[in-house]
Amino acid sequence: VLKYGMTLHVETTFLLLFSPHQSLPLQDHCYYHGTIVNDTESLVSISTCDGLRGYFQTAAQRYLIEPVSEDSSGDHAVIKYEDAQDKPVVCGVTNTSWFPDYPPRISKARSRAMGPTLLQQQKYVELYIVADNREYKKYNSDINEVRKRIFEIVNFVNIVYKPLNTFIALTGLEIWTDQDKMNVATPAGTTLDNFNTWKNSQQDVKRHDNAQLVTGIDFDGPTVGLAFIGTFCSSLSTGVIQDHNPRAPAVGATMSHEMGHNLGMNHDTSSCVCPDSTCIMAAALSYTIPQKFSSCSVDQYNQFLNSRNPECMLNTPDYTKILSPPVCGNGFQETGEECDCGTVEDCKNPCCNATTCTLSKGSDCAVGDCCYNCKVRCRKKRDDCDLPEYCDGKSAGCPEDVFAVNGHPCQDEKGYCYNGQCPQRENQCVKMWGPGTVLGTQNCFNQNSRGTYYAYCKRTDKYIPCQKQDVMCGKLFCSGGMEDPNYGRYVMFGDCKATFYDDPSNDFGQVDTGTKCGERLVCSQNECVDLQVAYKATNCSAKCSGNGVSVIM
Repeated sequence: VLKYGMTLHVETTFLLLFSPHQSLPLQDHCYYHGTIVNDTESLVSISTCDGLRGYFQTAAQRYLIEPVSEDSSGDHAVIKYEDAQDKPVVCGVTNTSWFPDYPPRISKARSRAMGPTLLQQQKYVELYIVADNREYKKYNSDINEVRKRIFEIVNFVNIVYKPLNTFIALTGLEIWTDQDKMNVATPAGTTLDNFNTWKNSQQDVKRHDNAQLVTGIDFDGPTVGLAFIGTFCSSLSTGVIQDHNPRAPAVGATMSHEMGHNLGMNHDTSSCVCPDSTCIMAAALSYTIPQKFSSCSVDQYNQFLNSRNPECMLNTPDYTKILSPPVCGNGFQETGEECDCGTVEDCKNPCCNATTCTLSKGSDCAVGDCCYNCKVRCRKKRDDCDLPEYCDGKSAGCPEDVFAVNGHPCQDEKGYCYNGQCPQRENQCVKMWGPGTVLGTQNCFNQNSRGTYYAYCKRTDKYIPCQKQDVMCGKLFCSGGMEDPNYGRYVMFGDCKATFYDDPSNDFGQVDTGTKCGERLVCSQNECVDLQVAYKATNCSAKCSGNGVSVIM
């Protein structure tokens, strides 16, 4: 046992220091994660809301700490996690179910000059959690107890995803205090389907990237979780979790696992390399709480990011909308912090004091598009279709990104700006077929006047041929590049090749809207029309002294 103010020694290989002076009075400033002094392989996920409660591990052992009595300032017990004797539990996902039935999105073409990969970039998950009525009653119908439970779970999930440069922001928490708003059933598959249907039918659910149901029900068999695979940033970005263990880190590991399925990860196999005795995506949760992803999981996550390009993960959440308490050292600026550059060991930002999450002396900012060398500076024009932004000199965040009016010439008049981009067929071919791809010949595009499944302008219940003047706005024809396209099926004749889908709603093989099809002509709804017709007005320069912009409402 230990008491506040004491130094805890375990196996004489490390020490944990707990002080009664460290932010204990504030209920919403009592969740922490980090490492143990002089142990790079360690992990700490702990709550100080009512005494010390949580999980920590060294390179050699895992421990749990919790109060012995209801007196939070009294004795605490430290036990090895293996001594908890949990029953074996599993994930309900199999290799033959729960995959989406729609094709993957195309990945963005990228080059070495484009900078870090999606796996290397900082990503964000705006998480919405629903605690059902059984979960509410499980914690004595006490909303604050349910909140603390959810916060402890999310705190652990954040630690798990941190090495993948993914921050979990709890932006919504709904607790069903009266009754369940859907049928929560013992078959996990039924509950997953019901929860997903309910979630998508709600108009007042806060914006989110992923939704998880935490339930107090006991699912059939050893199953404690289920989720759709590879569905992030879609209507199927959903999972269900049974609160199966009195210790929050064990349930946090299950949530990390099911969220991993949403992010394209499958169960680990014998060929996967796991840095610990077990990893997050193991099909069964062992007595040891996993905290790391295997080599297979990292590869599958990377593949998912590149193939699906889940852009919702690149949106930085509004820190004022995050429900979970702020944690100095988690690398994300939250309410009450001037900056947050991670732990003292990880912080490489000279503008931020990692210990206090405040700006260093003489710094005006620490991060942001308008922050340069700890001082505020405006964002420059990126390309022909962008405009420079004008800052207020105070905020490190740039104002709304505005761009040139639609129809403004770009790329040496090879195209016209459209919603901040300069669409061109050549670039579309590279995105579809990879480097080395070139645009098909005029003879290829003339095929669009035939009105077949691989060459047309529009389709409803049949393929509608292009008029002669519209053939460059119908099916996109390319030559060279990879043997198979990044998505869809393909047809090839001579040097011409194109892609197609059976489902009209998933047809990405047409020439993009806004692509130039002649002098002062652009593709609009697969027709080649005059700029004035497509964009109503393009000569903003005469009215706005050269400063006309487009704004998407």
